[in-house]
Amino acid sequence: MPNEVLRKVGDQLCFRDSTDFGPAAANDLTQSPTNVQIDMTSLADAAARQSDKVDLGARRAPAYSVMAAFEIAATPTAGDLIELYWAPSTDAIAANGNPGGVGGSDAAYAGYSANLAASVKQLQLIGTFVCTAQATGTVQIAYVGTFSPAERYGALVVKNESNAAFHSDMVESHVVFDPIIDEVQ
Repeated sequence: MPNEVLRKVGDQLCFRDSTDFGPAAANDLTQSPTNVQIDMTSLADAAARQSDKVDLGARRAPAYSVMAAFEIAATPTAGDLIELYWAPSTDAIAANGNPGGVGGSDAAYAGYSANLAASVKQLQLIGTFVCTAQATGTVQIAYVGTFSPAERYGALVVKNESNAAFHSDMVESHVVFDPIIDEVQ
């Protein structure tokens, strides 16, 4: 009898702000995750934020499914994007081995010499979150994409191109990585 290759989901990563994260049940994408710090409070349009560097493990999943929940402070333009990038690194130390001028710690991200547009091109694109024109207070949830991380370590970079700033608190906003693991039976 031939083998079956099944897919299972591994231990989830949740990129969120530790100081005020506590989403309503309807907006919570988490399932007992490992938490990673990123504070996207009031992230302006055309600006970006980087997370703390995370270790995916020596035996990391070959792919991750990515979903996000974002609360925007004003009505975003329908069809505008929030771009998500991965800054892969071969080094566990936060400031070492990062592409595109990523620092490896939760902070504003402007890239090399404040050239955000050029610097994000050196990162691995995870996918885009497509916004709808929803009033302030609406938490939008969307599938962002599936990606295969190039290295064991890395940081999430969120670039806001929604034509509106993020909300002034991060109670609801978060990004989750669900590891997709092949299981041969």
